Amino acid sequence: MFSKNFYYRVKYQINKNGTFGVFYQFFLNRLKHPFVKNKKKKLKKMHQNYLQTKKTTTDYFSINAYYWDLIINKNFKKFSYLEVGSWEGNSALFILENFETKKVVCVDIWDVYEDKYKEEHLKRFLNFKSNLDQFKERFSFFKSTSDKYFEHNNEKFDLIYIDGSHEAPQVYKDICNSWNILNNDGIIICDDYFYGDIKSNLDKNLPAYAINKFISQNTQKIKIICVNNNQIFLKKISN
Repeated sequence: MFSKNFYYRVKYQINKNGTFGVFYQFFLNRLKHPFVKNKKKKLKKMHQNYLQTKKTTTDYFSINAYYWDLIINKNFKKFSYLEVGSWEGNSALFILENFETKKVVCVDIWDVYEDKYKEEHLKRFLNFKSNLDQFKERFSFFKSTSDKYFEHNNEKFDLIYIDGSHEAPQVYKDICNSWNILNNDGIIICDDYFYGDIKSNLDKNLPAYAINKFISQNTQKIKIICVNNNQIFLKKISN
């Protein structure tokens, strides 16, 4: 009934200390997949076509279009949005192009560091600015670490997307900091829940380990609303 990848992902969750709620939502997601796969393909293709008008060198986001469309429309009419990790602006573009927003804030280090990747990261930043130029009145960006952003921020948000550092300690910090500024009934989306080699299951310095740790510590405050092959969606039901 299920593919090998399904069982690999179940073992991955076990190794990363996944809770029953995570397992349950992942199982439900896989059961529903055959009935919605055509719509997934359609929305993915629509966003890919939109990106043809933009400057992008990678596209890790279009695969998520179905879930974002479904869950955001179900939970919000007009909302405030923060993303930690923007790269070339792909996810922010999806938000700004498709939804009515109160505010949109993008946080990324881009080319802040003087290292061998600086030139490449500067190119990503210039692409980001070019891609979002049509929405320049509707968003702002913060070029620095997420820690510095959270240290100075005094705003709250309805929807927060975490796709910055993929090392467990920093992911955990980003989730905790995001939770503190998330409105009640707000949603955190964590990218790359299944990250790394899903077959080996050995590395604990990965996003899933930090995400599961946070869920286990806040079980009564969180409603897990979706776990798919890539992302997990957490709704704040109490402080």
